[in-house]
Amino acid sequence: MRHTLACLGLLMILSLPMKALPDTVTWITDKQGCKVANIAPQEGESITWSGECEKGYASGEGTLTWFRNGIKTEVYEGMMVEGYAEGRGQLKRAGSRYVGEWKHSLQDGRGRYEDADGSWYQGEWSEGQPHGRGQMMTPDGQLLRGYWNKGEFEDEGAMPHRT
Repeated sequence: MRHTLACLGLLMILSLPMKALPDTVTWITDKQGCKVANIAPQEGESITWSGECEKGYASGEGTLTWFRNGIKTEVYEGMMVEGYAEGRGQLKRAGSRYVGEWKHSLQDGRGRYEDADGSWYQGEWSEGQPHGRGQMMTPDGQLLRGYWNKGEFEDEGAMPHRT
């Protein structure tokens, strides 16, 4: 039996979208002309990048800061490859944080997401969604352990626990 957890919605507020990459990528450029993939473009966005710029794209270790209408909205610290978050990195945004692996600016591999309400998910990710083995603490204190499939909790063989 499968069901979608309402609390997974809070995972979806992580700043980079939890969806597969679109067919075309929008690029955003900092004041030095260094490009970064912008997979969820919004009106009034700007960025700063502290790392290297290879062939016009953010590369290597650094800090990528996003602004909307001049107000800082999120900070990514970690690896960039050809303008994408790749490898290990950390994203902080308005009381939430994701620490883990990235692929093409989406959470992919192992990682942990924590929300300001105390809920969290730790485990495997694919294309920006919980996918594979993991565990989640819901805002109401329910601990779920088991397997996620494209953001949906598979409760088969996994028992929810109260803490």
